[in-house]
Amino acid sequence: MSRKVKPKSSTPPYLRVGLIGDPVAHSYSPRFQQAGLDALGIPARYELWHTPDTQLLERVRSLCQKDCLGANVTIPHKEAVLPLLDIIDPLAERIGAVNTIVNEDDYLHGYNTDAPGLLHALLENGIGTMDTHGHISLRGHTAILLGAGGAARGAAFGLVGAQVDRLIILNRHLERAQMLASDVQQTYDGPVFSLSDPSFLISHSSSIIINATSVGMHGDVSPLPAEVLARFDADTFVYDMIYNPIQTHLLLQARTMGLRAANGLSMLLHQGALAFTLWTCRPAPIEVMRSALL
Repeated sequence: MSRKVKPKSSTPPYLRVGLIGDPVAHSYSPRFQQAGLDALGIPARYELWHTPDTQLLERVRSLCQKDCLGANVTIPHKEAVLPLLDIIDPLAERIGAVNTIVNEDDYLHGYNTDAPGLLHALLENGIGTMDTHGHISLRGHTAILLGAGGAARGAAFGLVGAQVDRLIILNRHLERAQMLASDVQQTYDGPVFSLSDPSFLISHSSSIIINATSVGMHGDVSPLPAEVLARFDADTFVYDMIYNPIQTHLLLQARTMGLRAANGLSMLLHQGALAFTLWTCRPAPIEVMRSALL
């Protein structure tokens, strides 16, 4: 795919890319995306585009302008943008959410880099393997996914795409967990279990516990009771998608119990790096971006 990385004479002296959402002021994305653009000498600015629901259509239409590379999409618009785009990547279609839009010859392409971003984050933390074709495998692992909302959907499809041995979805509303389980089973032959009561969780060898809820973002609360987390073996890895605060109560509990644990900064970095490559058709300078983020 061809990509414009130099502004034409009819465009402003720089290209634009940005984050669509409501709110966006808290985002870390400009910090590391701009560092990546600058490192490669790409004359573009990464901007924050605060977009209420009523302005979403107008904002998406503006992405077709010649000086625009595309956009990231965050809450609450990841699902709502799908019908506004010209072409949807198959993975994004299965997940039902887009977090990256690419303006390619005035056609808007929608992608989801959250799912592969999670897999790269897990790999960076020593979970899984990558083959010579760049495919990440989680064979031999059991994934316990906390949540069944939008973030959990992306995680679930990423996990089953990496052939995790089994997937357990825990959500306080059992029906939502069952719906997500049913959706992923359309493309996955392995066992998927749905739970609403964490007391039923048991430890599996090489377990990965992933928090895809907002529990822990505010206050000393955890999506898992301490007595449940205490059941898990020392080879369990706990990943919290939350990155602000840097250490949630779940991560504090896990580390106190001697479990390996990490926050969501690595996923933020990797999903952003994958989006960067889609916009520019250039490998993302990930270490530069990491330094700017951390």
